[in-house]
Amino acid sequence: MKTNWIYKSVKYTKEVYFKNDRRAVNFLVCVIIASGFWFLNALNKTYTVKMVVPVSYTNLPNNKILANQLPNKFELTIKAHGFNILKHKISFLFNQLEFNVKEMTDNRMTISKRSNFYYPSRQFLTELSSQLSNENEMEILKIFPDTLNFKYDKMGQKWIKVKPMVTVDLEKQYQISGEITTTPDSVLANGPQSVLDTLDIITTNLKRFSSVAEPVKAEVALPILNEVFLDTSKVTVNIPVEEYTEAQISVPVTLRHRPSDIHVKLFPEKVKVTFQVGLSHFPDINPEDFQLSVSFRDIQDGKQRLKVTAESTPAYLYDLTITPEEIEYLIQN
Repeated sequence: MKTNWIYKSVKYTKEVYFKNDRRAVNFLVCVIIASGFWFLNALNKTYTVKMVVPVSYTNLPNNKILANQLPNKFELTIKAHGFNILKHKISFLFNQLEFNVKEMTDNRMTISKRSNFYYPSRQFLTELSSQLSNENEMEILKIFPDTLNFKYDKMGQKWIKVKPMVTVDLEKQYQISGEITTTPDSVLANGPQSVLDTLDIITTNLKRFSSVAEPVKAEVALPILNEVFLDTSKVTVNIPVEEYTEAQISVPVTLRHRPSDIHVKLFPEKVKVTFQVGLSHFPDINPEDFQLSVSFRDIQDGKQRLKVTAESTPAYLYDLTITPEEIEYLIQN
């Protein structure tokens, strides 16, 4: 009994549903057909509308470089049939207007020595309309922006010093034994003169070297600069590396600012200088290459011990220490 009641309920629901469903389908078909006729009728009318279209610029002057950003889109106020408006809206999803600078300005930018040019957009209405339609099916009434500004800069050349940007992880007992350089040490840059005037140094891209135990020669890339073109995209970085050793030498100490009528004896007269030096420079070390001194002014200030100062030492030495750092003195009559 219960099962029979359920069966009748389901059967009744299906009959009502499909009956109403057929009515809904018929109604929907009528709506679609009516909408189609309305849409076709609407497209056959003439409208004045605004349309945003992408634009590209061609045939810019070869002897100048553009220094400002031109608009990449135009807002056009157009008059056309609905069919043509729809067609061009779809077309501009894949295409763009071409602004031939040379033709539209009669090549005046190339010939003129001026660097700034202003053109009212309305003078290009005819040329741009012809791109939209060869049969005058669409008329451009207005263009925004209403003025196009072409600002140019003079092209120039300049040699720019290259600065290497490297990090070096050395093996134990090795050191960088000189200046890190690049080959070439300068590159030729071409670009707007106003931009070149701001450039004095170009730094390489960062290059890392690890576990280094010998001189390095490696190519390093140069950065890409906006509006500036370099005659090369990379340089060779040169890193002098050699093994070092610790050495010690005895060097005499001189007394600065001593009056000629006063005699002073220093104790000791020589001190030990300890340093690290590359093996290639080790044979060149002489006491005459060092200038160590103390000042008589410290004596005048009543100091009992005089601090030893390294006035001059070879540039290729590292971690230099003086022993003792202070010495005693005796004023002789």
